[in-house]
Amino acid sequence: MKNTVFFFKNTAWQYGLQIIKYLFPLITLPYLTRVLEPEGYAFYAYVISFMSFAQVFVDFGFNLSGTKRIAKARSIKEENHVIGAVTEARLLLCIVAGVAVMVTASFLPLTQNRLPYVFLAFTAVCGKGLVPDFLFQGHENMGPITTRFFASKSISTIFTFVLVHSINDIMWVPVLDIVSNGVALAWSFAAAKRSFGTTIELAPLSESLAELRTSGLYCFSNMAASVFSGFTTLLIGAVVTDAAQVAYWSLSMTAVTAVQALYEPIINSLYPHMVNTGDYCFARKLSILALPAVLIGTVAFCLLSKSVMLVLGGEQYLEGSWVLVWASPLLVFSFFGMLFGWPVLGAVGKVAEVTKSTVISALFCIVTLLIASFTGMTDLHVICAIRCATEALLCGIRFYHALPVLH
Repeated sequence: MKNTVFFFKNTAWQYGLQIIKYLFPLITLPYLTRVLEPEGYAFYAYVISFMSFAQVFVDFGFNLSGTKRIAKARSIKEENHVIGAVTEARLLLCIVAGVAVMVTASFLPLTQNRLPYVFLAFTAVCGKGLVPDFLFQGHENMGPITTRFFASKSISTIFTFVLVHSINDIMWVPVLDIVSNGVALAWSFAAAKRSFGTTIELAPLSESLAELRTSGLYCFSNMAASVFSGFTTLLIGAVVTDAAQVAYWSLSMTAVTAVQALYEPIINSLYPHMVNTGDYCFARKLSILALPAVLIGTVAFCLLSKSVMLVLGGEQYLEGSWVLVWASPLLVFSFFGMLFGWPVLGAVGKVAEVTKSTVISALFCIVTLLIASFTGMTDLHVICAIRCATEALLCGIRFYHALPVLH
């Protein structure tokens, strides 16, 4: 009973974090879509999608493997070793990813003439990647993360309105992200020292490399998962010449991601809870109770598609509101795909099954999108259908593997 109460308390903090996390973009997004105009916003959204690949690589699955190690740690010294090894490993990954990002960006049509912006955006990614969220997740104590995020994002949000007034000011966007993430990084380590007595303890290179090997499978799975959204947007940017169409898709995926963010507090709280308790009966009950809520929310999402587009982008984006309707099945499949993934299969040790489901779905996504591209069928209707089918496949495979655990 105590563990269940602890789970719901942690989930409440996670929801507070998630609300704040998407409240700030919802404040700035309508402003940026107007001052940057469709051309500038299309570039801004494209780089965000591009950086999602880099973010997953820099994180390298440590938010999962690190959380598990912290949850099972039996001393502060052991936790300090984990923090040090993970931080050093992430610094190595930042160097490797930085080279790959800049080389790739130099060949992409939308970024090859704006490499300084890409470099700043990647620097912000590194700052975010070094924040030790896994430490707080492992302790099932998300309060410090919530207050930290509110403080750091308040700074970048306020100065967005002060400094960004047109497409000519777009360079301020990644600069403010760097400042925000720097504040978050310093705040996190100070809060960890105060709450848990932990700090960074330098680890031998061999230990950092061992962390990379341990987290490699988690990273591989997460990198494949990023294909669902990232690769789709990158392909659209490469083959769709109409900037408005790219903006419709990007804005729609922003709305979908905002709804999916409501799932993350449950998923992020359930994972360490399952690692510590193994209460899979609780996970089964949770999935049953969530089904009607997810279905009702999806229907509401469709009915409010025009209102969502109007609020996020303004009247010039209303023509693309149908994309939200076509993408709405993602909301159902993604919730249960997430639930049956790391919180159930990952916690019980079936990491290979989670990875296999992700890889199969990612390959399906890539192959079908490339076929659509080569055959000239890069209509957004087709792309929406492929994206939804990919998520359904992922959910189905994970459900199949999770059934023996949940019974």
